Amino acid sequence: MKTLLSICLLPVLAALAGCAGVTADVAATGALPAAAASSQPVAYRFAPTPAQAEAGEILPYEALLSDGLAQRGFRAGAPEAARYLVSVAWDTHPAEVKVVDAGCGAGCTPAEAPSLPWFGRPYVHTLTLRFFALPEGGEVYKVSAVKRDRNADPREAVPYLVAGALARLPYAGAPQWRVKLKRPAGAGSADRAPGMPEVLSVSPVDAQ
Repeated sequence: MKTLLSICLLPVLAALAGCAGVTADVAATGALPAAAASSQPVAYRFAPTPAQAEAGEILPYEALLSDGLAQRGFRAGAPEAARYLVSVAWDTHPAEVKVVDAGCGAGCTPAEAPSLPWFGRPYVHTLTLRFFALPEGGEVYKVSAVKRDRNADPREAVPYLVAGALARLPYAGAPQWRVKLKRPAGAGSADRAPGMPEVLSVSPVDAQ
């Protein structure tokens, strides 16, 4: 019986291995000047959400975001010099299993892997950046990155979310994007911190 079960599972596992890959779905609204095109870095400062401030939450993504924003022409500055206030929110929760019509095109919500007990429970990880222009304080840009996997630990998803959110900052020309990522060397190793994944491609998603 065990042998028969193993034989039956081989096609399923092979199919999963063939389509396996790390992706992040990105949605963006508003407009943000391309700071990298400016001769001077654009100053910003992080601002915790009220819930983060009340809980004294340590932001595990702050260093990764700072490095990524610096590569795109943004630098952390003194409060009085900041041009933007950047609010960061993240969330991890169990995903609902969805049944998706295979013929509906690239605009469909990505289908989850088979909901079988040995694959583990699916989770959705989300990172949202909101840019507020100073001194007025109005929101001018928001970008959200979503990663789906079967790992309940949100810390391992953070590098992928940051890489996805910043891959083509500012995203322009389409409201939704699909970012394909390559796992960093040493990913999954317990003795080293997760590195930033490599961005393989960034493409707009056809919502039709």
